[in-house]
Amino acid sequence: MAIQITIIGLGQIGTSIGLALAKHTATVKRVGFDKALEVQNKAKSLGALDATHFNLPAAMEGADVVLLCIPLDQMEETLKLIAPDLREHAVVMDFSSQKALVHKWFMQHVAAGRHYIGLVPSINPAFMEQNRAGIESARADLFEKASFGIAAPAGTPAEALKLADDLATLVGAQSIFLDMLEADGMLMTAHLLPQAMAAALLNATIDQPGWTEARRFAGKPYAQASAALGNDSQHALALGLLNNPITALNALDNAIGALTHIRAAVQSGNQADLEKRLEVAFNDREKWLNERERAEWLVKDEKSGMPQATDALKRIFLGGRSADKKDKKK
Repeated sequence: MAIQITIIGLGQIGTSIGLALAKHTATVKRVGFDKALEVQNKAKSLGALDATHFNLPAAMEGADVVLLCIPLDQMEETLKLIAPDLREHAVVMDFSSQKALVHKWFMQHVAAGRHYIGLVPSINPAFMEQNRAGIESARADLFEKASFGIAAPAGTPAEALKLADDLATLVGAQSIFLDMLEADGMLMTAHLLPQAMAAALLNATIDQPGWTEARRFAGKPYAQASAALGNDSQHALALGLLNNPITALNALDNAIGALTHIRAAVQSGNQADLEKRLEVAFNDREKWLNERERAEWLVKDEKSGMPQATDALKRIFLGGRSADKKDKKK
C-alpha cells in the first residue's frame, strides 16, 4: 500500500522532492498544495505530483507524511491551518531555517499522537551557483550528492525516523541524524549568516557615497555576494536571527572578527598578513567545494540508515538519558 506524502510549498525544494519521487509512485502517492495556483499547476504539469488540491484540508486528507517546504515566517500559521486535519500518527517534516522554534509551534498547535521531524537539506553541488529560483530551479536530481540532516525531538518513534531516513534515500541524499540545537547551530552558520552578510553588504554600499557611479560597475562578485540573501522574506530572516540570539551573535561576532583582522592588515599596510588571510580563504573554499563534489562524508561502514551509536539517536530514543541509566531502571 502506497504512503501519501503531501507537499506544501512547491518551490525548488518541494517540486524537486516530487520529481525525485516520480520513479517510486508504486509505493508513494504525491499530493501537492501551493497557495499560488499557477505554481501548483506547473508542478503537476512537470510530473512532480500525482494529485493537487485547491485547499489545504483536501490536500491533508489521507496524508501519512506532510512536508512543509515554506519559509520560516509562514510555519506557525500553516501548522495552525493543517492541525485539525492531521491524521493520528502522521509525521510532519519541515525544511525551515530553525527547528527548535518550529517544534515549539508544533507542540502548541498540533494534537498529541502526531510527530514532528526537522529536515536540514543540502543540494547537489552542481546546482549551488545556478541563478534561477523557485519552481524554475526544481530538478529531479537536486539532492544527489547531497545530505539530509534529520533533527527530531526526544521520544520520536523509530517508525517516524525511518520515514525521514527513507525519504532521504528515495530522493538520492545521504542522511545524518542531528540534535535539534545542533541543527539550528549549523543552519545559523551555513544558511542565516550568509544571508545576514549579504544584507550587510547591501546596507554598506547601496545609497552610500559613490554608489551612484559604482552601481554601473557592480558585476559578478557583487551579484554573487548579494545573491546569498536568497528567496526568503525579510521577515523570515529576521525571525531566524532573533529566535536564536546567542548562536546568531556568536556567528556575527566571528564574521565581524574576521573582517576586523582584514581591516587591520589593510590599515597597517601589512601585505604579508593580508595575503596569508586571503590565501587561507581561497584554499578553504577550494577544499570545501572539492569535499561537496565528492560527497564522501561517511565511511562505507557508517552508511546512515539508522546509525546505531550516535549521541543524537540516543537522545531521540531515550529522551536524553544514557542507555546505562535506562537499563538500571529495569
